[in-house]
Amino acid sequence: MNLEQLRLARSLYYQFFGDLFVFSFSDQKLISLHSCLEAMKENLLDESLEDSFKILLQNSQKDLQLFFKEYEELFLSLKGAIPVTFSYLEEGFENSKALLCVREILSKSILRRNETKFKESEDNIGFCFLLMSEFLKQKEDNLAKELFQKLIHQNIDEFITLILEHKKAYLYKEIAKILVTFIEFERSCFDLGKVLKTTSKKVQNDLSRSEILRRETNKKRRMSAKS
Repeated sequence: MNLEQLRLARSLYYQFFGDLFVFSFSDQKLISLHSCLEAMKENLLDESLEDSFKILLQNSQKDLQLFFKEYEELFLSLKGAIPVTFSYLEEGFENSKALLCVREILSKSILRRNETKFKESEDNIGFCFLLMSEFLKQKEDNLAKELFQKLIHQNIDEFITLILEHKKAYLYKEIAKILVTFIEFERSCFDLGKVLKTTSKKVQNDLSRSEILRRETNKKRRMSAKS
């Protein structure tokens, strides 16, 4: 496998997932969604994903607000919302070891979070995908592997499962199906096998107070942005 030839394609996939899994995504970011999907469809990682791309292409051309609405249903609602940080996936509460891990990796690069444009913490799943995209573009392969191995590899399967099992997931279910295949491809790029996660969270069935506040704050921000 020639990873150098695949560098830009992998970066594009990470950019695609990053833009769709951050609270701070906007109409401007999603304008390129359709062309991005077309480019990805031209070189399918797996032929079984053709229907997923077809559904996403049809809806991205029809109405981008469908993505906004479903994002709110899945990730911002106070009841049954899917956590979007690696801290919460790992330990059941925000600002845990995962956040420190990303900050430590960032300290080794020239990249920093733009707090004006990006309101979430560095361990946000979308932010980490965008970071992977930039690491690949800048040929920071060691940092890309460190971030993938320490956080994405260990926790992303649970995140994907939560989306696939969510009763209100439609477009994001198709996105998750593509993500499943891409993550397995990335594991092969980094010589990693399937992870067997046994972490016991401190919060399981009930939301932590910090998570409730985060979702309330983000929902208000989204409403303000719309108005």
